[in-house]
Amino acid sequence: MMEPYDVFVAGGGMSGSAVARFAAQGGLKALFIEKCKTPRTKPCSGIQFPYFEKILGVKIPPDRLCTKQITKTKMYYHDGTSFGAPFKAFNYMRKTFDNWLNVLAQEAGAEFRDECEFVDFEETPDDVVVTIQSKGKEPEKIKARYAVDATGLSALPLRRKLRPQDFGEKASGGGINYYVDGEADIDPETLYQFWDLKFSDAMFAWIYTKTLDDGKDYWCIGTGCVGGDIRERQELFYDFVKKKFNVQGNIVETEEFLTAIDMKSSERVWLGQGRILMVGDAAGLLDGVRGVGQDAAALSGRFAATAILESDRKGTTVLEEYAKLARTITTQTKKNQEREIDQFETNEELKRYLKSSLFTTGIKMIYQSFLNKFRPIEKLRLLPP
Repeated sequence: MMEPYDVFVAGGGMSGSAVARFAAQGGLKALFIEKCKTPRTKPCSGIQFPYFEKILGVKIPPDRLCTKQITKTKMYYHDGTSFGAPFKAFNYMRKTFDNWLNVLAQEAGAEFRDECEFVDFEETPDDVVVTIQSKGKEPEKIKARYAVDATGLSALPLRRKLRPQDFGEKASGGGINYYVDGEADIDPETLYQFWDLKFSDAMFAWIYTKTLDDGKDYWCIGTGCVGGDIRERQELFYDFVKKKFNVQGNIVETEEFLTAIDMKSSERVWLGQGRILMVGDAAGLLDGVRGVGQDAAALSGRFAATAILESDRKGTTVLEEYAKLARTITTQTKKNQEREIDQFETNEELKRYLKSSLFTTGIKMIYQSFLNKFRPIEKLRLLPP
C-alpha cells in the first residue's frame, strides 16, 4: 500500500530541509529522506552572509555556529601581495547546522527518514512513484505529486535518470579540507583567500577556523578545482601554508567531495521537468565565482515549495512558478559561469582581473547588501554580486 504525499524530497541537507519545511508550513504532506545516519558530516565551507537568516526565515541559534565567527577577509595573490577588508559572515559546521534544519522541518510537520536511500522513480500523469529503501528493510514504493532532487553535486539520482548527458565518465572537480590542530600565525576570525591557479582553478584556496565535534577549534585548510588532481593541489597548498604561517600541528580530519555533474556545461543550471524538480547543487546552482552555494541551495528549496503551493492555488504548472521565483538566482549563476577563473591561462592575468574589479565589487557588496534588507525574497541578490 503506497502512502500518498504531496512532496517527496531526496536529500536531507540544506536545500532538501528547506523544501520539506516550507512545504509543510504551507499545509503540504512532505517526506524527505537522507541516505546517511544523521547528524552526518558534509564537506562544505559553512560560511554565509548575514542575509542568510532572511532566506531561512529564522534566526540562527548561537549553539549551531562555530566558536569563532568571520569578521575579516584577506586576499593573497600568487606573488605574495595581499589585501584585507572587514567581512562579516556566519561560520558553522554543516553537520551541526543541517541537523538543526532537519529538526525545523520535522517541527513544521514534515516526515523525515535517515539511513534511507532513493532507489528509483517512475512518472505518471498525476504523480511520481518513488522506490526507497531504509536500512535493514525491504524496498518500498511511495506516491507523491512532486519529487525533488536535493542530493547535491555527487549523487543526483533523479537528474541522472532524466539527463544522463549532464554527467561525464569521471568527476569534473571537487573540494577538500584538512582540519589541523596546533599553533599557527593565523588570525582565527579571518577568512584567508589565496588566488593562485596552481592551488585552485575554480575559485580561491582557503584558511579559516572551524569547531569540530569535540568542541575545539581547528584550522580549516582547503581548496577546490574543476580540473586536475584535487589531492595534488591540496598537498601543494598545504605545504605552502605550513611554511608561510608556521603551522605547528597535525591533520586530525579530512573532508573531500567530488562533483559528478559537468560543471562546465552550458546547461548545468536546470530546474527540472514535469513533476520532478531540482534544487541547490542538484540544479547546478553552485557558483564558482561567488565561491558559495548554500544561499542558493536554501533559497531554491524555499522557492520549490512555494512554487508547488502557487501552482495549486493558480492552476499553473509548478515549473512555470518555480522558474519565475528562481529567475534572479538562475540568471546570476549562468552569468557568473562565464566569468569563472579557469578562463585565465596565467596568474598575472588573474591578478589583473581581480585588481581591476576589486573596488567596484566592494561598492556593489555594500550597495546590494543594503538593498537586500528591503527586497522580497525572490528578488534577493546573492553575494558577492
